[in-house]
Amino acid sequence: MKKKIRVIAFELSILLLISITGCGIGGNNKYRVADKLTQQEFCVAFRLDDKAGDTVIAALKVLQASGKVSELSLKWFGEDVSLLKGDEKALDKLDEEFETRTFNIGYDEGRLPFSGKTNGGMATGFDVDLAREVCKQLGWKAKFLPIDVSQAVVELNSGNVDCVWGGFAYDEGDTDIYQSPVYLKNTIVLASLRSSGVRSAAGLKGKTLTLSENGYFNALLQSSKSLSEKPEYTVKVPGGTEACFKALDDGSCAAIITDLAALDYYK
Repeated sequence: MKKKIRVIAFELSILLLISITGCGIGGNNKYRVADKLTQQEFCVAFRLDDKAGDTVIAALKVLQASGKVSELSLKWFGEDVSLLKGDEKALDKLDEEFETRTFNIGYDEGRLPFSGKTNGGMATGFDVDLAREVCKQLGWKAKFLPIDVSQAVVELNSGNVDCVWGGFAYDEGDTDIYQSPVYLKNTIVLASLRSSGVRSAAGLKGKTLTLSENGYFNALLQSSKSLSEKPEYTVKVPGGTEACFKALDDGSCAAIITDLAALDYYK
C-alpha cells in the first residue's frame, strides 16, 4: 500500500513539473514569459553640475519614509517593490536652500506601467507619479518632456531636460551624469500569448517579433544571446509598449520584447 502511494505521489509530481515547465517561466493566465532577457535597475539621472540631484534624492527619501513611494508601488504594480531607504529628515540635512523652479523631466512616453501617456496626452505611470510627488514636496512645477531615455547624456548635457526619469536604467560605468540610488528593479522579457506555441526564442522561426522604439530594447535585440542565436524571424517596431501588446493580442506578431511588469498591466 505504501509503495503504491509513493508511486502515485511520484507520478503526480511528474505531472506537476510538466504543467509548471509547460507554462513558461512566469507571466499570467494570458501572457507567457518565453525568456527572461536581462534585468535593469531604475534610477534618476541628472547633470553633474546641477545640485537639483541631491535635492530630488533627499525628497525621495522623505517620501519613502512617509510611505508614499510604497503607496504608488501598490497602485501601479499591486505590490511594494520600492528599494529606497527612507529618511524623513533628508531635506533638513541639505547644505543649501532649494528655490522654486520649473523642473524639466525627460521621460519615456511609451513604457507603462513605468511611464507613458494617457489618451489625452498627459504623462502618467509610476515614475511620473513619483516625480510629481517629489516636485510637490519641493514646491517645484513639473514639466514632462518625452525623450529616448537611453540617450540621457545627450539630453541632459544639451540642457533639454533637468533630469531623466521614467524607465532610465542605472549604468555604473557612466561618469558623464549623476545618478540617484536605485529605487526599482525591472526585468525585460520575451513574451508570448499563453495560448500560442512560442515558448522560447526558438519558437519564433518564420514568425514576427515586435518591440517598441525604446533604445534599450533595440540594443537588447542585438546583444541577447538567445535572440542572436535565433531562427530567422521578422522584426516590427510599431511604437510604444501599448502598440506591442495590441499587435500580440490581435495576432500581428508571435512575441514581443517588453517589461515583466507590463504583462499584468495589459492583461
